[in-house]
Amino acid sequence: MRPKPFVNALLAGAALSGSASAWAHGNFGADTSIWTATAHLFTSPLSLAALIGLALVLFGIREPLSVLAAALAATAAVLATLLSTHIPAVVAPAAVVVIGLSAVAGWRPSAAFSLLLAALAGVAAGSAADLEQPRWQELTGMAVTVMITAFWLLALADNLNRSGRFQTLIPLARRVLGSWVAAIALLLGALALVSKTT
Repeated sequence: MRPKPFVNALLAGAALSGSASAWAHGNFGADTSIWTATAHLFTSPLSLAALIGLALVLFGIREPLSVLAAALAATAAVLATLLSTHIPAVVAPAAVVVIGLSAVAGWRPSAAFSLLLAALAGVAAGSAADLEQPRWQELTGMAVTVMITAFWLLALADNLNRSGRFQTLIPLARRVLGSWVAAIALLLGALALVSKTT
């Protein structure tokens, strides 16, 4: 799949907006950077599981809907980061379990449910990233990282779906990877519950 020119321009602008050297460091040595959220997202197994699970359950959706789903996931991730102190620790694992089990079931959601699952994945990714007292740099980094990652995972899934190769293996792979996503979420959810009771 070749993205349309406006999508290329949008993603290139988003990537370049985070590459200014002034954004790479906080003011006067403060630990504030647009890359902080990226590091938190890519080192959180639950955040990665949420985005991978989203690509598995929305496997093969076309570009206009995938761009909207990625933008919705990014918005939900930023809102979840802002409200992370009010979101219980089990919400993110529960959301990822729902996404993973949807992939295991081989469900093909409608457009409305696709957007709902994208928002759910964004909430899970944002709250699992565990950013404390985020500033605008971290929130910008969160939005850019989630949108680009979600879009390219969905584009990769669409390319695989339309390539004609591995058509017999794709349903099995979706179910296996979806079960891994659900298992990771169940394990981390159980650990969150245990740590809360101790």
